[in-house]
Amino acid sequence: MYNIDDSFLESVGLGGLPADQKGGFLQYAQDQLEIRIGEKMSSTLTDQQLDEFEKIIDNDQETMSRWLAAAGDYKNSEVYQKLISVAGNDSPEVENDFVTAIWLNRNCPQYQQIIDESISEIRSEIVNNKDQILANA
Repeated sequence: MYNIDDSFLESVGLGGLPADQKGGFLQYAQDQLEIRIGEKMSSTLTDQQLDEFEKIIDNDQETMSRWLAAAGDYKNSEVYQKLISVAGNDSPEVENDFVTAIWLNRNCPQYQQIIDESISEIRSEIVNNKDQILANA
């Protein structure tokens, strides 16, 4: 879905951060991205939807089973097969990712746009403050 990694740092001009600071900066940027996505997403959802999504994230078995049952022959779906190819195997984590994907598709169809906007915001902020970040490194 999304990940702030070394190639992201290179793209914003921070590839030269000292190795002992890269990890902390990457984690900070990833955390900020997740917070922004969560805030934007939650502003489009009802309280009931937010509760259900939290159950999916927490891998609540009843909620997971309900969504998997509603999906029918999900193990043969294109989405599920793609998730298996990324993960390298069929596992409970793949099922969780599958339920998350179909839930988001149904309840928050603008999710990818929210991700793209949030990454763009973080990218711009980092680029605009690159010199200060490097000076404090």
